[in-house]
Amino acid sequence: MQMKGSRYNMTWLISPKVEGNELSWLTEEGSLTERLKKEFDEVKVEIVYEGVYLLDKTFYTREVILKSNDKPRVFARTLVKEDDLLQAWSSLKNLGDQSLATILFDSAEIKKISVFYKELFLGNSLFDHVSSISPTHKKSLWARKSSWEKEGAHLDLIEIFL
Repeated sequence: MQMKGSRYNMTWLISPKVEGNELSWLTEEGSLTERLKKEFDEVKVEIVYEGVYLLDKTFYTREVILKSNDKPRVFARTLVKEDDLLQAWSSLKNLGDQSLATILFDSAEIKKISVFYKELFLGNSLFDHVSSISPTHKKSLWARKSSWEKEGAHLDLIEIFL
């Protein structure tokens, strides 16, 4: 099963085509924030944008960069329907500089329902967006896209490994 991608006919994959440490990070089942704390001792959440998603005004988005030792490690974009902010995902608006993990991994009501992977290249809109926020010398960046469900409401999370 593959999901259609955007530019350059790229698709989201069921499993990433990488090995070693990179594979370990991409397929991490637990909180990336907790893993970053274990590896680098400290994690800061830098909010890039919070508010109406400019490409579809029926969605709320939150974009952050997770940093350890002042180095950007992960860019994360959360998308949820505006209507679902009033009920199931209302705690999203109160996160401030806390990680989304404080919501996702602390409630038995929340289930991860899917996860897909994609290698992003220069020219891909996500790659270009992230590069404009956190410049990179890398030729590609790996991303994972997960969907979560709570009380019938969905949340989509894209994490890009810097």
